[in-house]
Amino acid sequence: MFAKKYWITAATAAVLAVCSACGSTPKTESTPGAVPAPAANQPAGGAAQSITVKTTKEEVTIPAQPKRVVAAYYHGTLTALGIPVVGANKEWWMGSPFLKEQEAKMEDIGAPGSVEKIATMDPDLIVINGFAEENYDKLSKIAPTVFIPYTAYNNVREEVKLLGEMFGKQKEAAQWLAQYEEKSKAVREKVKGAVKEGESAVLINVREKKISFLGDNYGRGGEVIYNMLKMKVPDFVQKEAIDSGKQLVEISMETLPTYANADHIFICINDGTTEEQMKAVLESPIWKTLPAVKNNKVHMLDYKTYLHYDPISILGQADLIADMLVKSAK
Repeated sequence: MFAKKYWITAATAAVLAVCSACGSTPKTESTPGAVPAPAANQPAGGAAQSITVKTTKEEVTIPAQPKRVVAAYYHGTLTALGIPVVGANKEWWMGSPFLKEQEAKMEDIGAPGSVEKIATMDPDLIVINGFAEENYDKLSKIAPTVFIPYTAYNNVREEVKLLGEMFGKQKEAAQWLAQYEEKSKAVREKVKGAVKEGESAVLINVREKKISFLGDNYGRGGEVIYNMLKMKVPDFVQKEAIDSGKQLVEISMETLPTYANADHIFICINDGTTEEQMKAVLESPIWKTLPAVKNNKVHMLDYKTYLHYDPISILGQADLIADMLVKSAK
């Protein structure tokens, strides 16, 4: 339903930077949107009590070790970094099967986030993105509020690094990135006998009557398929979905043979799509002409399992998708 860069405005396009109390710190050589370590506000002889970060909104002084974080977005990434989240958006962002235990401890703040509800939770830090931006001033009166626009990063790896640097969790970010690389190698090894080098894949999303190709940063397994397993991205998807930043390109049924002629098809049927609408695609004469359909290389992705693209969910999805590919080859 939601994509990075798809809902943003030009006003949020500036990249985040972190500064010291007396001036800006030069950027490090890193991925787009990444920032250097925040400035610690440390009393003599004691541990830092707070850090100061500069966002596209303003400089914000936040606790160095927050205890009660409300996240209108990013709750999965904050959790992966070991930052305690007590409130998050259940309707839009929660519900990953890979975060059940962690999310059980979080209260629902509503969508995009009720200011009144958040105020009752006594947070010491609030983290938001563009969906809750209109309430930034109100939220800032409740607790220090950090606004992180979608344009600050391009994928989950950059997101983890960015938030790790911003909140002083560089060690935890590095540990997750190492996990990501280790998992990537493991799943590529797992599918060696099932997927030949250079085999291509398209990721198709069906939402009611709309058919779309997805890129690598729209959830539904895109990060795993294209970046972890390194399956070949068709030129059309690369140009129109990934390079454009849209991550979603709607197509017509009639153009499927032109653009969906990949070796593998991964397809996700969104909630709200009726059985009749689903059959209109999967039982159509056009669908049956596709190479992947003829070769039994169509992989169905459960919406609730693969919708999420936080760091924890992606690592869980990697094993499931690899097993799916191995099973289809038997």
